[in-house]
Order: sequence, then C-alpha cells, then structure tokens
Amino acid sequence: MNLLLVEMRRALRRRAIRVLIGVGLMGCMIAGVVTWFGSSGKTLLQLRADQEGSPAIITDWWMTDGNEGFLVVAVFFLLLGAFFAGSTYAGGEWRAGTVTTQLTWEPRRLRLHSARTASAAILGFTISLGLQVVFLASFLPSVWAHGTTAGADAAFWVDLVVAMMRFSALAAAAAVIAVAVATAARNTAFAVISAFAWMAVIEPMIRALKPSLGRWLWAENVGTVISWGQIPDSDFTRGPLAALAVLLIYGAAIATVSAVSFQRRDLAAG
Repeated sequence: MNLLLVEMRRALRRRAIRVLIGVGLMGCMIAGVVTWFGSSGKTLLQLRADQEGSPAIITDWWMTDGNEGFLVVAVFFLLLGAFFAGSTYAGGEWRAGTVTTQLTWEPRRLRLHSARTASAAILGFTISLGLQVVFLASFLPSVWAHGTTAGADAAFWVDLVVAMMRFSALAAAAAVIAVAVATAARNTAFAVISAFAWMAVIEPMIRALKPSLGRWLWAENVGTVISWGQIPDSDFTRGPLAALAVLLIYGAAIATVSAVSFQRRDLAAG
C-alpha cells in the first residue's frame, strides 16, 4: 500500500499530468460558457426542437434511446488524456533514468511494476470521474436559467451514474495500457505514436479491406461499451458484454507482455 501511494504521488507531481488536468478543467469551463450563450434567449420549445439536443435540458446529458447524450462528448478526450498521461508517467521514468534508482529500494520488479500499473488505474478512474462531474456541473447554470430539469427521475440518475462509472473504467484501462506500452518500449513517444498509427491508419485499413473483422477492432468494441448497445449500421452483431470481454483480453495480454518484459529486461544494457 505504501508503494502504491508513493507511485500515485510521483505521478501527480509530473508536470505533464498536471497540465492535462488543467486543460481538462479549462475545457469544462469553456463548455459551460458555450452552453450558456448558446441557450440564452431561446425558449424551452426551441431548445427541444434542436435535433442534437441541448445541455441546458438535463435529460439530454445522457439518453438510452440510441442517442447517448452530451456526456459522450467528453469520452474521447478522457480516453486520449488518460492514454497520454499513462505514457508520460511510465515513459518519463525511463527518460529521467530513475527506474534503476527505484529498484535499489524496491528490487522486486513485478511488485514495482504492479504498483505503478495499479496507481495509473486508480488515478485514471478518479480523475476521469472528477472531470465528468465538473463537465456536467458546468451546464447547471444554463439548466437553471434557460432549460429544465423535467424528466430527471431516479432512473435517469442511475443510468447517468452508471455511464460515468463505465467511462471512468475505460479511462483507467487506457492509462494501464499506456503504462504497459511505454514500459515495454521505454519511451513515451513510442506509446503515443504507436497508438495513433494503430487507431488512425491500421484499423481503418482493416475496416476497409475486411469489414467482417470489425468486431475484433478496438474502436468498434470501445464504441459498443460506451453506448452499451449494438453499434448502429454495423456489419456485425456484438453485444456490450462480448465487447467488454474482448477489451479485457486485449488489455490483459498487453499488460502481461509488459510485465514479463520489465521482469526480464537487462536494465544496465538499457
């Protein structure tokens, strides 16, 4: 537990992670200001007539009828930020040359790697959940002044909280995978570039050449877990539990390879 707390403090002291948290808070503030001016001067009928919905209507924050709501806007940035933060956290240790120093007072490599991975998961989940709360709270002035809270019953709040927990778990998984890749590669840039190349180049290529393989791609499975339902107009059928299982298998495989690599690595040669 002490090692876990130390690793969490070390992560939070990294300037890049603090900057990412600051950028996230600034984005929440901007979203609130844009919503305020976008809903100002409009009647409730006009807000509801907008096909894209409005954050000033509280029930548009999260919907289960195929339109996920405005909370989904934050998911992409949360996953991106969590991955970049995890990469910086693990890759920065290699860049600074502090890995060997850490192993002088904690020679059990797997214990150190497990603590680092667990700290990334805990911080990824907690920070993501906190940013989602701030993001939605930034809409409250618009809701109270221009919109409505009608329809926000107990079922709505339960669905909203469950969705926030699910998104936070995905952010935690992104941070863990980033730590694993950066640890195996000993580099932050490699983790970020490889993730970008896979998601922006390789997966679209696979999707175009062999659409039937879409059920095994990261984007499709992540999208299914986010909406917790079948992706509309997809060429395959995959439920959210199956998509979650695929993501867990992929993540476990990457984490295992990273742990074995860190355990067997010749640090002096590195």
